[in-house]
Amino acid sequence: MVVEHWAPEACQPCPKGRWSNRTGASSVFDCNFCPAGTWSTEEGASSEKVCRKCATGKWSPVLGAVEEKACVDCPAGRFNPKAGAGIPGDCIACSPGTFSTVTGAASSEVCKPCPEGTFSSAEGAFSNQTCSSCPSGTFSTVAGATSWATCTGCPPGTYSSEAGASSHLSCLKCGPGTYQPIVSAASSSLCIKCAVGNYSSSWGTSTCQFCTRGSYGNAFGLTQCLDCPAGSTTTILGAIREGMCIKKSIIGSDSSGDGVAVEGEAETDHVLFP
Repeated sequence: MVVEHWAPEACQPCPKGRWSNRTGASSVFDCNFCPAGTWSTEEGASSEKVCRKCATGKWSPVLGAVEEKACVDCPAGRFNPKAGAGIPGDCIACSPGTFSTVTGAASSEVCKPCPEGTFSSAEGAFSNQTCSSCPSGTFSTVAGATSWATCTGCPPGTYSSEAGASSHLSCLKCGPGTYQPIVSAASSSLCIKCAVGNYSSSWGTSTCQFCTRGSYGNAFGLTQCLDCPAGSTTTILGAIREGMCIKKSIIGSDSSGDGVAVEGEAETDHVLFP
């Protein structure tokens, strides 16, 4: 008994890419296609076993494929560990926070993490350019980050103009005579000069200090206050001019001598500009 043939006049083999286990087939349409994801070069096949699977990393939508070239590579950003893939969805997307430039990949090992200082929420990324940089004023030590939430703000007293920074060392300290009160400052222009009556002697401060009693600050951006002339002091913190220095003998003989006002005199820690 003859199988795997069809004929109106003579028995013909099923063509490549098809097979049939029927007897008495009368049309080529009785020959079954090799399914998508497979191919066959054999004529007259009587079993689907002749249909060879596309290799891992590849897929094919073609029914009745007659050559291996019908199997195409999974695109960059995807991989396929399964032989015989017949739909695009069999090529699995690299997960968010990763990317791959490799085509025809068979394993997730090709999916590389976005570098530190960057992040990506996209699936199936095919280039490191899809990894977005943490904005200026922030940094991230996390590789493979999926969200900007991993970008840590530079602390008050510092700033960073560098996008995509991967270390806290990118956060530069504001200089003496200035302060910076916010998180994630992105420019040195946000380092503010201390107001008159205030000073900052340190790097990376978030506030300025009042000039102490016995001193004054008559300019912006001072790193230290000026001492009152000998024999004089101030009765307040944050004095803004030398004229606010008062002779200790005038303050009163009951003064403690350190610039503290005698009992009955008003005193405040804040100075209004004249």
